[in-house]
Amino acid sequence: MPVDPETWAALWSAICELSGLFPEGLVFIGGIAVYLHARQARLAPWGIEFSHDGDFYVSLTDFSDLRDIEEVTANRRLSKHQFIKNGLSFDVYLEYNNTLRVPYADAWSHSSIIENVRVASLEHLLLLKLDAYADRKGSAKGRKDERDLIRISHILARSRVHNRWLEPYATAEDVRLLTEALRSQEFVLMTKNIKQANSLRSDFRVILDDMREAVEKNQ
Repeated sequence: MPVDPETWAALWSAICELSGLFPEGLVFIGGIAVYLHARQARLAPWGIEFSHDGDFYVSLTDFSDLRDIEEVTANRRLSKHQFIKNGLSFDVYLEYNNTLRVPYADAWSHSSIIENVRVASLEHLLLLKLDAYADRKGSAKGRKDERDLIRISHILARSRVHNRWLEPYATAEDVRLLTEALRSQEFVLMTKNIKQANSLRSDFRVILDDMREAVEKNQ
């Protein structure tokens, strides 16, 4: 479902406020991070999609301060914390206390700042998005994951892929999921253009090959 302008404005306001309060401790992931990378890459309108919520890693030090200003609750089943800001949900993944595949330290060290917001690298977003896709494929959120995988792969294929950031975490399951996503109808639904869709599939295959290579180096 598309995000209405009021919801997006409220979410973006909250993200900017949090990023200003914790510039060294928060690393945004998920749809927000993909959105910012897409804007930085100046993708066509098909490549820009607003998010409904915010997900981020947080350092232990900043988490203590975050709890002082927000009503943060623990979701032990999913190994994360959550809070509501501006009427919107934020998922918080605490340093040393989450089950995300990429550790906070690695995500932070390879992060970048886009529009004053610290975001995870595209390589790490690819891995994290594959984990989300594995859990949600076949659903509306799973289709959004497919679109994000397409965006990430398109940008990565036309820039420098840091394979060493993938290698410690890449698995054969990642290759299987990317191969499955390569058949997605979202390539055409996003672009409304067969030629553009075929170009995106070519970029996707480049990243699929990079993932295969990363997996082989792990064996």
